Amino acid sequence: MKPVIAALFILFASQANSQLTNESPDLIADRVTFDHAIKTRSVTDDPTKKDIQIGQLQKWKINKNKLWTGGLVMLSGMAKGLNETLEFNWHGFAAVFPKANAQWFWPQKSYLNKYKDNDPSKGAKFPLSTSVLVFLTDQYHLDNFIHRSTLTAALVIKIGEGKKPFKHYVFDALYYTAAYQLGFGSVYYYFKSRVPKFYTANLFTYILP
Repeated sequence: MKPVIAALFILFASQANSQLTNESPDLIADRVTFDHAIKTRSVTDDPTKKDIQIGQLQKWKINKNKLWTGGLVMLSGMAKGLNETLEFNWHGFAAVFPKANAQWFWPQKSYLNKYKDNDPSKGAKFPLSTSVLVFLTDQYHLDNFIHRSTLTAALVIKIGEGKKPFKHYVFDALYYTAAYQLGFGSVYYYFKSRVPKFYTANLFTYILP
């Protein structure tokens, strides 16, 4: 009797184990997919980790865009340097360009070019010559126009770059400041060094060339 009972017990135990372990393939696949999704999401969907990885990849460097905008800013500085030269170091400019037309280049005289017959009482020399088109009347106002338009162009190009890490703005500020000062200094200090010594005592004394 005991051998029969033992055989029946083994038979029932094997059937029960088969029912517990032989799950449907779809169920097993669903469980594996679910577990994999949880593990993947915990690693790849962490926004903090994404931001850190992106930040590490972004490096400030001088590219084609910065060369263009840096050149525009430098040109703006050169225009400003020439304006300061014509205003305060005219004799240095005249020493380099002795045949320069003072009526066009020297602000102390050229400001009259915007008026008819160089007479303010007669009004504008041509339509808008005293306002929008004043840059066509002398070098001083032309330099002002170049100075502002090149800075504006560089600013418009930079706005199109989009948001960047804060340190990039710091590097940009240093880069464009250096470009502007290089342009200004290359013009202003060159002409200042050419001012004859007997004029350097009083920079505000102007003598017609």
